[in-house]
Amino acid sequence: MSSLANALLFQMAFNTDIALVPQKELDAISRSSRISRMRRNRPSEIDPPRRTYNEDLIHHYLMAVSTDNPFVEYLSHYHVLEHFYEAVFQDDLITSIQQQITDPAFSYRRKKDIKGLIKTIHKSLKIQNDTITFSEEQALLLTLRSFVEVTDLLDDLDNYDPSLVDYYRDNKVAFANAPEIDLRYSENAAIYKSLSKRIYATRNALVHSKDGEKAKYTPFVDNHLLAKELPLLRFVAERTILRNSSMIE
Repeated sequence: MSSLANALLFQMAFNTDIALVPQKELDAISRSSRISRMRRNRPSEIDPPRRTYNEDLIHHYLMAVSTDNPFVEYLSHYHVLEHFYEAVFQDDLITSIQQQITDPAFSYRRKKDIKGLIKTIHKSLKIQNDTITFSEEQALLLTLRSFVEVTDLLDDLDNYDPSLVDYYRDNKVAFANAPEIDLRYSENAAIYKSLSKRIYATRNALVHSKDGEKAKYTPFVDNHLLAKELPLLRFVAERTILRNSSMIE
């Protein structure tokens, strides 16, 4: 879009409070129909609920499904995963510490062993502005490992659009410099690592927009590329919601 066109769009929005934006991409229009074809979309075919779900997760999920904006949809699905970051990270760190202190070779009397324990904790946590934090990317990786089966994700993607798995294998997310991911032929450990990097790099490009930043999302310009990432994250979020549901007894 030319600078003159952008100037006109801004001036119209500034003065009239009306945003004239490009029309939706064709792939955005088709997403709903693809989902409908792979699900039971007739009310008569939908059974009463047999499970209950986390209320916070459902709110984020409904926000994602209700919007036509790929930016909002992506971040809403991401928030489903983000909900678990602190819990899964703490559980993983606790397990790691328990394994070390219960190892028969560990002794609390040996400084070397205590230093090793401190090193484990130090590697996992970091201090920023007097606040103890953890790596969100690592927490995302742990969340994916905990709640998403690669075979289920593959089935979802193949049912939605069989070409997507090859697309993710052959294409980075250009505006985010997010890596390719081979979902079909890689080992699970490599898949989870690539999947977490792709999702997290895309998320960062959406929320960070510093001038000069190499990886950042430009609204409307990058919508087509972002739309390609929505099925992947949607199915990851759905699998996470389902894994954290409870049967109605």
